Amino acid sequence: MKRAMEGVLLDFDGTLTKPAFDWPTMKEEMELLDEEVSILDYLPTLSPERAREISDILEKHELKAADIAEANDGSHALIAYLRTRKIPFGVVTNNAERHVLKMVKKINISFEVLITRDIGYWKPDPRPMLAGAEAIGVSPEKCVVIGDGKYDMMAAKAAGMLSVHLTERSSIPSDLTLRSLRDAPALLKQLIDK
Repeated sequence: MKRAMEGVLLDFDGTLTKPAFDWPTMKEEMELLDEEVSILDYLPTLSPERAREISDILEKHELKAADIAEANDGSHALIAYLRTRKIPFGVVTNNAERHVLKMVKKINISFEVLITRDIGYWKPDPRPMLAGAEAIGVSPEKCVVIGDGKYDMMAAKAAGMLSVHLTERSSIPSDLTLRSLRDAPALLKQLIDK
């Protein structure tokens, strides 16, 4: 299974942190019925007044998630593994930087590269992944993406990266799956020669 991969891009919410978003409640409050539409893609289609209402609901839920954030099992060990092996890595998230930085302090984790939706585009668009690859100095085809969501996998595929879905049961297309983040170092050892 060895592949000549060189760098790692990680999702944040639900990957480095335990899942904390109540997506069904949030989408119900927003009256967003189409499960295929991302909230961030939905906002620009709305009137300014309605967009503010949706943004306020999103902000409320993001603040709540930041307040209750917990490190996912294996996240500290994974970051330590990447640092010890000197594997370039970064975080690519659809969350806002202000929320991520709050959670980073709360869960006592650190990384140098952070790409958020504040750059003006977000997953499933591949550009955040491509920005992450550039920031860690690794070509896209040499990047491994680990994430828990559909948009992570879609963005990774569109960017030409190896996608690893963190899930106990996957119905989302990905190159590989991980049941637990605790298993990530062993998988990366097979994929990255360092």
